[in-house]
Amino acid sequence: MKFPKLSARSRHTCLSVVAFLAGFCVTAPLLADRLSISESQLEVKRSDQVELGELGRGRLHLKLDDPSWNAGFRLLPPEGATAWDFSSAKAIAVDVENLSKDKQLRLTMHISSGEKEAKDYQEINTGIALNPGEKQTMHLFIPHATIYRSPEGVPGPKVVDSTAIHWIDFQMQWPFEGSQQGLLDCEISNIRLVRSPDTRHQVNEEDFMPFIDEYGQYIHDDWKEKIHSSSDLVRAYQNELAELKKSERPAEWNEYGGWANGPKLKATGYFRVEKYQGKWWFVDPSGHLFYSQGIDVLRTHTDATPVRDHAEWFDFSTKGQRELPFTDWNLRKKYQTDDYNAAFFDVLTQRLEHWGINTIGNWGHEDLMNMGKMPYTLQLTDHDTKLPQLKGSKLKFYDVFDPKYIDAMENLIKAAGEKSPIVLKSLTDPMCIGYFIDNELNFGNRGRQMLTDDVLRCPPGQAAKLELQKDLKSKYGSIDGLNKSWETNYASWDAFLENREVPESKGFREDSNVFFLKAVDQYFRLSRDAIKRVAPHRLYLGCRFIGTDSVRRALFEASEKYSDVLTVNIYAHGVANLWVEAFPDMPVLIGEFHFGIYDRGMFAPGLAPAGLTQEERAFAYARFVQGALTHPNIVGTHWFQFRDQPLTGRWDGEGYAIGFVDVADTPYEELTRTAREIGENMYTYRQTGKLVNSMK
Repeated sequence: MKFPKLSARSRHTCLSVVAFLAGFCVTAPLLADRLSISESQLEVKRSDQVELGELGRGRLHLKLDDPSWNAGFRLLPPEGATAWDFSSAKAIAVDVENLSKDKQLRLTMHISSGEKEAKDYQEINTGIALNPGEKQTMHLFIPHATIYRSPEGVPGPKVVDSTAIHWIDFQMQWPFEGSQQGLLDCEISNIRLVRSPDTRHQVNEEDFMPFIDEYGQYIHDDWKEKIHSSSDLVRAYQNELAELKKSERPAEWNEYGGWANGPKLKATGYFRVEKYQGKWWFVDPSGHLFYSQGIDVLRTHTDATPVRDHAEWFDFSTKGQRELPFTDWNLRKKYQTDDYNAAFFDVLTQRLEHWGINTIGNWGHEDLMNMGKMPYTLQLTDHDTKLPQLKGSKLKFYDVFDPKYIDAMENLIKAAGEKSPIVLKSLTDPMCIGYFIDNELNFGNRGRQMLTDDVLRCPPGQAAKLELQKDLKSKYGSIDGLNKSWETNYASWDAFLENREVPESKGFREDSNVFFLKAVDQYFRLSRDAIKRVAPHRLYLGCRFIGTDSVRRALFEASEKYSDVLTVNIYAHGVANLWVEAFPDMPVLIGEFHFGIYDRGMFAPGLAPAGLTQEERAFAYARFVQGALTHPNIVGTHWFQFRDQPLTGRWDGEGYAIGFVDVADTPYEELTRTAREIGENMYTYRQTGKLVNSMK
């Protein structure tokens, strides 16, 4: 089968169907473990940019130069069937080979059940990153509704109707890479089902309650590390202490965790950034290159489990309690004292060094920082809703022109220091790397720029609206000039303030974008000045963008202008190909990333699922950090977070299996061993700059 040549624009993305899988025709229900696909089942995303090759047998060849949103392909059920029946399988498996000679691959696989707009619609996914030439199997765990669905009103796993799977997608979820030749070049083969589901999880509704034990663990499952008694906690603690006692500090580290045997640059007594031999680095106070491998939320315990009106969930009495701090209770039993903080943080510093971690990431505990044994970052504020907002706006942002906001920023460190003494200590503490201000704001330009729309919808006295009026008066002089450009009919400038409608004209959109850029500039300038006015030698680490915000020109150009480091939270399987050529040449810190699986009774694998086993999860960690180490801009990777979230969710419902330790403070050994190997070898790996599988 031959197809006409595509235009230059169309060749940005190329899907070559080299061959398809052999086997029985797939019907509903499924009759074979290996899926057999016909040409009619293939639906290519962004079909104006796709070229089909000759059909044969054996494999699919996916090649993307432009990730675009949802670019890739979809496999539909066979002709005559409206859905696949995967109810007899534990997972979907597919072999993936990275054909690129120099680029790391990242790929996600998705399935769905239910109608798109209906209440029963569910989509689940998994992903993988592979180094050049590497081949591995990607697994997508199937949470069957018949096995894993919780009773009505009980938080539980996201489930799919595995008897009615509508499609299988392959794509690069959340694209943040720029268009580049050979961005993704892979072979996808042997799509198959892994038999069979673990029916141990199937619990009759009348037997489901209670489902949480006194240690905060899921009752209806068992695993090797599960705690069954307080003596288990004590025994695990003693075993870990023996392991930590034998551990040695990574040989390549100096007192800061910097590269002891690496190049010696200027020593300033504080952390700074410098581009050295084509790569950005942190430089530690002694002048040594420093790569930041960190963990967020390093605290004794954080989120308790609310009781609400659900006493029946628990296999013990909750009378008189509004919330259940399971980790706190477990630590009291583990350390055999109610006053365990000092012992916990002493062990934690040993743990971090043993795990190859050299940085206390965001939201670390003040007691840990005060020990002075490890560099740390601090967040001065996290979207303070007490500061002026745009009234009626749903954006996670501020009215940056309000005098109260400006005053708060001018006194930010002072106010933060009054709440937390570590802030004042950090001003002269050589272990302080720098400061974040805010986390995952929404500046209003995800898609069409909406911030100025929200400003117009504000009441007349809104500071941002008054600022916009001032700018328009300066540009147009008269209200008639504004009306002509915006195609409006304001009777006066006062009428402009009173009006809350948003014009649709080209003139408005042009002025809207100008004002948006002014607001972004104001935000970053005030943030920078809040730090540099008090601590000119401290690094301003930015506002912790979400991944797709960080590549928006208005935001990254403001970061380049005012920030020392651009921090971005990325929940994807790889960052080796991050951003476009036009992105500013500046240091980048990954402020959050994680991978999770359904394990140890947890209900959700987090924002980046990574297969079936803890080995696959550790593999995902290794490839992510390796990709970051070879990227010339990335100066560190901080994992979110230290501990699994509560089984039934924290205050906002998040209940992810994403920790270095679980609810009982038991480490995930596969992950900690991988982090240690990275910590021991990350400096030579970054210096070499090659995407190879081994860290050594």
